[in-house]
Amino acid sequence: MEIIKKYIDMLESALGLDIIIYIENRLLSKTALTQLPQLGKWHTNPYCLKIKESRELHGRCVSLKPAFVNKVLRGEGVVKSTCFCGVTEYVCAIKHGEHLICLVSATGFIGNVREGMDEFICDRVGIDCKELRALRQKVLLPTDNEQHVICAVEILSSMIQRYIEEETEIPTLLRELQHEGNEHVVRAMEYISKNFTERISTESVAEHCHLSVSHLKHLFLKVIGHGVAEEIRLCRLAYAEELLCTTEYSIKYISFISGFSSADYFSTAFKCRFKLTPKQYRKQKTNRYDK
Repeated sequence: MEIIKKYIDMLESALGLDIIIYIENRLLSKTALTQLPQLGKWHTNPYCLKIKESRELHGRCVSLKPAFVNKVLRGEGVVKSTCFCGVTEYVCAIKHGEHLICLVSATGFIGNVREGMDEFICDRVGIDCKELRALRQKVLLPTDNEQHVICAVEILSSMIQRYIEEETEIPTLLRELQHEGNEHVVRAMEYISKNFTERISTESVAEHCHLSVSHLKHLFLKVIGHGVAEEIRLCRLAYAEELLCTTEYSIKYISFISGFSSADYFSTAFKCRFKLTPKQYRKQKTNRYDK
C-alpha cells in the first residue's frame, strides 16, 4: 500500500497528473485502498467545477458515466476518453474475471471540443467563450506526452491489480458469490454503482438482473447483509459526502444530483449515517459553511 501511495504522489506532484480511482464495485470500499484520497474522487479541477455550476451540464456529466464505463470496457489496456466539454482522461479497467472492480484514471488533459459546444457551455454557465477557453488552457494539461501518461496509468493499474489479488479478500468473496450462485448480487451491485444518481429502485434493479423483487431482496440480505434500497442509499451518501467536501454546491443541489428524492430525506439519511447533518459535516471537514 505504501508503494502505491508513493507512486501516486510522484505522479501527481512530479508530473502534475490528476489521478482518480473510480469505485465500480463496493467491495473495494472495504479494503485498505480507502486510505487513498484518489478513491472515489471526482473531477474537481477549476475548469470542471466552473462547468458544473450549471445543473444541466452537471446532470449531463453524471448521465454519461455509464457510456464512459462501457467505452473503457470495450477497449483494451488504457483507453483515451474525452467528454463533451473537452476534458480527456486515460483510463484502465481493473477486473477480476468478468467483474469490474474499479477504473484507474489520469485526467485533466486538453481534448477536442465539438464545434459549437463552447458556445453551448458558455450560454449555460454565463461566461464569455474567450474566458472559458483561457481557463481550459490554464487548468488542463497538454497531451503532448501521451505515451508517458499511458505508461504511468498501466503501471499504477498493475500495482493496484496485484494488491487486490494478493492483499484483499475481494477475489475470494467474488468466487464465493459465484460458487453459491449469487453472481446476481454482484451484477446488481455493479448496476447500482453505475446508476445510483438516477431514479433507480429495488424493482428496476431486479428487472435488470432478470429476477423477481422478492428473490433479489432475499439474495441481498443473505450475501450482503442489507437490502437493495440500503445499497442504493449508501452509494448516494458516499457520493454526496464527496461533493460536500470538494465543491461549494448547496446542500439542496447535492441531494438532487446524488439521486435523493428530497433535501429533507437526504439530510435525515446523512445524519443517520454520519451522526452529523450535511451542514455540520461540511464545516467539520472543510471549515466552510453551506451557502
